[in-house]
Amino acid sequence: MTFPLLKLPSLAYENVILNLSIDDVKTPWQSSFLPAIQIKVAFDYVQHLLRVQSTEYNLEADDHQGLLPQLFGFQKCASMSLFTAIPAEELKYVLEKVEISEKLDMRFEAPPNFEIGFARFRMDELKIDRAFWITNETFLTMDCVKIELTGNRNLSIRDFVSQWLSSRNTRFEWISISAVDEYWYGFEGQPWNPKVRDRFYRAARENIDCARGIDIVREDGLLATVLRRFRKNYFLVWHERFQPDLF
Repeated sequence: MTFPLLKLPSLAYENVILNLSIDDVKTPWQSSFLPAIQIKVAFDYVQHLLRVQSTEYNLEADDHQGLLPQLFGFQKCASMSLFTAIPAEELKYVLEKVEISEKLDMRFEAPPNFEIGFARFRMDELKIDRAFWITNETFLTMDCVKIELTGNRNLSIRDFVSQWLSSRNTRFEWISISAVDEYWYGFEGQPWNPKVRDRFYRAARENIDCARGIDIVREDGLLATVLRRFRKNYFLVWHERFQPDLF
């Protein structure tokens, strides 16, 4: 069932919504031409009537008409994608007030002087472009399955690896960050052995050549590889040492 809900007269909302199925509610609603207040009214009405929580928020257009996360009062969200610049106060609201469980994808230029002392990230996937504002304290407390940062400052990935080695974390899969000054010189481990693991690791939509990586084994037998390649530092955990054919 697909219909332009936001084109209906306000008195028609209730009759339409009362006949919605769960599958209808899952269909994204999009509008780029109506006043923001109409979308906000419809959002509040549907959420109150059906007693459902928002699961996904995507901001792609520059002309967003003020339809930002704080306007909707988001506190929990499964997935949030921000592909266009938002004001600093909105960014702080997302980082401090919204609990995101599955994926946060931020691909925009934060204000040059943007600062946030500490932010906690606990979701399955985290991707931040131009992550210059991520502090080392925030970095070392990230509790995510997959992490991809670009444009970050010098972050202590060695300490991140050390934390993993002394933990029992079995969720974490991989991290990729821009390599600034940190190299793996002197890092204790073993060179690649084709009998122990595959050469390539699939992460961030690419097959990463780990032939020159350094392998480490945690006390519980979980194998991981550290690697610097093409101005990126990787830390990759082999939950499956021999992965299906990647090519």
